[in-house]
Amino acid sequence: MKKWLLYVFTIGFAVYWASNLILWFPWSYNTTLGITLMLTINPFLWAYATFLALKTFPKSNLIKGALIISLIFLLLALIMDYIFFGLIRNAMEQLYHPTTFYGYGFLISLPFILVLIFNNRISRLKKTTKNSDIVKAVISGLACFGILILIIVLEIEI
Repeated sequence: MKKWLLYVFTIGFAVYWASNLILWFPWSYNTTLGITLMLTINPFLWAYATFLALKTFPKSNLIKGALIISLIFLLLALIMDYIFFGLIRNAMEQLYHPTTFYGYGFLISLPFILVLIFNNRISRLKKTTKNSDIVKAVISGLACFGILILIIVLEIEI
């Protein structure tokens, strides 16, 4: 169970920074474009991460897994939003838009929605968490985080 929890944290970390990296230039160009892309691209990224987490949940009660995933993803989003908007960008006023709260609600509900829709498929595709899965998530998350920080610090624009 500990390995799975670490895996959920790492894929949440990776998806958070990947989504911010993907959205950085469109959002910098036009806020409405950024919000639109966030509402269309991010659900698929988070759904994929949630599906991976549910697929590797070590117990049979997927609702319990969905609850744990939703709490971890929400906690990560709250902390990393503060880091990204508050500490890195010094732009907390940009964080608390209605879309941010919709996003938090989405992260809470998504695991349950996926369990309801894909319960049988998730159960059939069950697998165990591997160390390599955790390492891949950490590397991709750190790479996205690092690239995004460089773009911000070096003020790279399109």
